[in-house]
Amino acid sequence: MVKVFTIKEGVPRSIYGFESSQLARQNIFEEIGVEQKMILTNLDTFVPNFVETLERLGFKNFYHVIFEKSDIARDKPSVDKSFLENLEDVLEVEYTKEGYVGLVYYKDGTVECYTSQLLYKYIPKEDKFILFNKNGVVLEGDVSENYHEYHIKETGVIMSQWQLVSEYLAENSTVDDRFIIDMVNEYPLQLRKFFQNTGRELFAYTHYNILAPFMKFVLQTWCSNVVASPVLEERLGSDKVSFLPPVYVEEVAEEVYTTIKDWCIVGNMTVIKKCEVAIEAFRRTPDSILTIYGNLPEGYTKNNLPDNIKFAGFVKQIPYENHEGYISCSLSECFANSAVEASSKGLVCLLSNVDLGHRYYASICENTKTFSSFDELLELLVKYQQVGEYKSSTFAIEYVKSKAIEYYKKVLKL
Repeated sequence: MVKVFTIKEGVPRSIYGFESSQLARQNIFEEIGVEQKMILTNLDTFVPNFVETLERLGFKNFYHVIFEKSDIARDKPSVDKSFLENLEDVLEVEYTKEGYVGLVYYKDGTVECYTSQLLYKYIPKEDKFILFNKNGVVLEGDVSENYHEYHIKETGVIMSQWQLVSEYLAENSTVDDRFIIDMVNEYPLQLRKFFQNTGRELFAYTHYNILAPFMKFVLQTWCSNVVASPVLEERLGSDKVSFLPPVYVEEVAEEVYTTIKDWCIVGNMTVIKKCEVAIEAFRRTPDSILTIYGNLPEGYTKNNLPDNIKFAGFVKQIPYENHEGYISCSLSECFANSAVEASSKGLVCLLSNVDLGHRYYASICENTKTFSSFDELLELLVKYQQVGEYKSSTFAIEYVKSKAIEYYKKVLKL
């Protein structure tokens, strides 16, 4: 039976962006009866326990090519807090869900992770990562570069993180399986060689507007290219790229409001998201409320937000139903996961006038408005405060689950 492997860098802490797409992908494969596994690599995030973290987010079938070289990687956490009394220079501790020691941060920057005992140690001053098992050191990693190299103690072999991925796939997959990786532009040579040399087909999924000049994106010719926008498939040609919706919705609620005063904005607020524009706009419109889900943009804290802006932080499930409108000020959006989710929950969507996603949604849904400047945004926020009839955005109808499944079957030839 065909299996699908999703290759991912790092253990996620929340389900925004790539993670929400990967979770949706898992659920689609479950629906159509295809076994799926997430293959994790890299150490760009530390969590108290990677198994608990992934399961809490909803992931079910996963394998970490570095951590799982240890025979204690999946041991139940069991190191009691009393253990900390024997440690010196501890700066901070993160605990597992049952209150056992997970991560220990030291004043010199060193990080330790525990399951039933010490699982790994990261020493930033030496650019070193050490993985332990029941009997001692399993491997030592040089993490000074973007892509890490690991010295396997048992064999003496030095392998990069991508060679570890290739080794796992070689042993656990066949040429008939499907392989997906969510990346932007850089594909490691070791990974490329593995797929070329073994006859396996990789689907390289980019979630960005690859036509934007600042992306400096070059389509890969050695693998299949998947994009997160139907507009990109239309412009580039279906012979070069295939569209797959990153997320899907179960159904689309349709609501009618007399005013729109309660708004939300959702996401990882990088410089691209321009969340600060929304903050300053609501500072000027005190009769409306904005709730921010995710993180705050640089320069903002909970203490310097105006009274009509609430900061909710990262949450597992966005309570769109508590709001009337959704806003996005992004400089670029390819698919706009959260906008689609907001549309499905019956919210009015107010979006920056940018390619690709926002303009496309406005073109297929007359209830969706766009703005091209700060003044236009202010004007629309004030307009929505006035009594009238405002129908919710319905563009999410394009991405209901049944349609998403058909996309996956077609693109991945399932």
